Amino acid sequence: MWTHIWQILTAKRNGCGCALKKERRVSNWFFNLIIGAYMKKHYLFVFILVLPLVLMAAQSMTIQEFELEIWRLTNVQRAYYKVPLLSYDHGLADLSRLHSQNMLKHNFFAHKDHLGDEVGGRKIKYYPSLLVTAIGENLGKFRNSTGAFSPLDVITGWMMSPPHRENILNPEYTHLGVGLVLKGDTMYATQNFATPITKMTSSLPKKLSTDKTYRLSFAYLSAQPATKLSATLRFPNKNISYKISEEQAMVGGQPLPIRWTSQTAFYVDIPFLAGKGDYKLCFGFDGGYFPEGITLRAQ
Repeated sequence: MWTHIWQILTAKRNGCGCALKKERRVSNWFFNLIIGAYMKKHYLFVFILVLPLVLMAAQSMTIQEFELEIWRLTNVQRAYYKVPLLSYDHGLADLSRLHSQNMLKHNFFAHKDHLGDEVGGRKIKYYPSLLVTAIGENLGKFRNSTGAFSPLDVITGWMMSPPHRENILNPEYTHLGVGLVLKGDTMYATQNFATPITKMTSSLPKKLSTDKTYRLSFAYLSAQPATKLSATLRFPNKNISYKISEEQAMVGGQPLPIRWTSQTAFYVDIPFLAGKGDYKLCFGFDGGYFPEGITLRAQ
């Protein structure tokens, strides 16, 4: 037990000894008192504070409950430091869980996966409907001979590591997903943070024809005012010009009108005016657009 307590106090980026339990919820001021004392190297005081938590009675959690508790504790930290809270995104949770599963299955521990993709590439590959301006990731590998782990231990370890702490408290991020995988005495944990603009809620037809116009629906997820949102359809041929008015033209694409159906939902109509090829639907603000978009192949 004493070894376990010391492992909690000396948690590092690549893993820490942890206890697997559903602990009673601890007041945020108390949690930050522990971290503050640790940062000041008051180890005896930290030991006295942490001991009751380690000995606290607990009950089992499901993996899903464990993931959601990590999200809750992440928001506890953000609230304490007056950073806007993170919304939970189940697609990001699936993306996180996939990476945790791959780390276990292929025996690696890194942000770059066994196929050479980092978090941004994995999002484009496995979660293309979510369009983001920023994305980040925290990883943890935890071992305990009893096969028992605690969400509080996970957050404590990350908050004591500057790169992980920076992600947790980054005010730019607005959404979070958490994915865990557990086998024997080892647990892999992944947090995926993101700053999304929008998420496509329509299903794309298997084939898109140049002689039809398609309506695509979206959920608006950005903290920016909705009135600033703009949509652009980029052409397969970057040299094709689209006439906006007698005085204005856009080369390589066309602006698309956004039709709002509620405060957080809208649609755009997609015409393929530049012939066959790969179009890209992009979003941005004030007439601009970010390079990441949804690829639409017209035939």
